[in-house]
Amino acid sequence: MGQFAQFAINGLMSGAIYALIAVGIVSVFKATKVVNFAHGYVIMFGAYFYYTFAVIIPGMEGAPAWLASWNPAWMAEMRADLPMFSPMGAVLDWAANVPRILFGLAGALVCNAILGLIIERTLMRPLMGQSIFAMIMITVGLISILSGTASLIWTADADFVPHIAPNAPVRFDLFGTPIFLFGADLVNMAIALLIFVGIVLMVRYTKSGVAIRATAEDQSTAYSMGISVPKVFSRAWVLACTTGAIAGAILATRNGISPSLGLFGFSVLAIVLMGGLDSYIGVFIAAMAVGVMEAMTQWQLGGDWAEIVPYVAVLVVLLVRPHGLFGQAEVERI
Repeated sequence: MGQFAQFAINGLMSGAIYALIAVGIVSVFKATKVVNFAHGYVIMFGAYFYYTFAVIIPGMEGAPAWLASWNPAWMAEMRADLPMFSPMGAVLDWAANVPRILFGLAGALVCNAILGLIIERTLMRPLMGQSIFAMIMITVGLISILSGTASLIWTADADFVPHIAPNAPVRFDLFGTPIFLFGADLVNMAIALLIFVGIVLMVRYTKSGVAIRATAEDQSTAYSMGISVPKVFSRAWVLACTTGAIAGAILATRNGISPSLGLFGFSVLAIVLMGGLDSYIGVFIAAMAVGVMEAMTQWQLGGDWAEIVPYVAVLVVLLVRPHGLFGQAEVERI
């Protein structure tokens, strides 16, 4: 029972990250009806922006020393008295990186927001009123553009970035079995859930959220009610890209920074299809379910099966419910 709990918690932590990634795909689809196949590569850019501002710039000649490592005398004294591998030591190591972590997150958010505006203004807005299929194909082409641009700006070599939260080990007993977790993973899950809940509340209760929902229902009616549909499109893309920046930074701390991060979006796209392209709640449930299924499959059958079994479940769900668990069927009016 203890091992079951260990893998279930691991699965829920992965599911929260999937949900944070998926919220960007759903936000763009709700506002524009466009399935963004390039969202994984938007996340990859967020990860590389975090790497740039948290690792490359602080290490450049002329950068202030406190940006690379903040190490006041009182912290050095505390660290000197601690034994190796102590939880407090892990917290102090993280505290020394706080300036560059905050700098990296701020840089990633701003740069990815600008990236979202550029994509919307130069690629999507000129196609407003045209076929949705054409806009979807633009996102497919965007994959090659973003992948190639990343190779030109950064190298393809893998590297590591500082954790967003202290990575102290957390141990406790459950059902007589020791449970082992990392503090950074717990904080990452909390951040992902808070952002997800915040976006759902924003869409449900704020003026901007009402505009997104009205545009999703009928763009022509939204226009006639005085809603600026182009602004709604811009906000949706900026929202998707900024959440993608946070998701990219978190993924980079877990898996390291490399161009393969872009492929992550295809896995999450399957989760979005399972939950329903226009349903935040459905996508959340699907993300958590796939996260737990992956962990349980890895526990019982091994890592190779973990990449297959959850997505077989996604296909089964789509065969029974083609619009996903909570997705709305498209109504054709003649």
